[in-house]
Amino acid sequence: MSVRRLSVLLLALVPLAVFAGQGGWNASTSGVMLTYRGQLFNSAPLAPAPLQGVKPDNSITVVYWRYAIDGVYDPGLRVKLCTVQRCAEIEGGSGQTLAFRGLPATSEFRFTYFLEGKGRVYRPIDIRRVEIAVNYVY
Repeated sequence: MSVRRLSVLLLALVPLAVFAGQGGWNASTSGVMLTYRGQLFNSAPLAPAPLQGVKPDNSITVVYWRYAIDGVYDPGLRVKLCTVQRCAEIEGGSGQTLAFRGLPATSEFRFTYFLEGKGRVYRPIDIRRVEIAVNYVY
């Protein structure tokens, strides 16, 4: 067998994932002021900018998040990170999740906030800034 044929055969047997490149994008926006319990609040959408060159066939591997609360933390606060396809409950002001693995890297994200209970909040919770970083393969 010639060297050329052997090379072609070996390339055919090696999984394409070995040749996959990696990329990432990040986005941030201002947060929201939570003033009532029992209501769902959403952040502004977070998505890659056109100049970042992310393509719909790029696939998410991991998403990192961070949000900052100005004021007193309320134990009734529930935070989720969502796309149109799915949501993942997140805990703490920062972390990472594999919940979006395999989704298109062009997916638009939103933070959703819910304060358990009913009525006006004595001290509003100010989510100052939210940030995500999305790693993907292509």
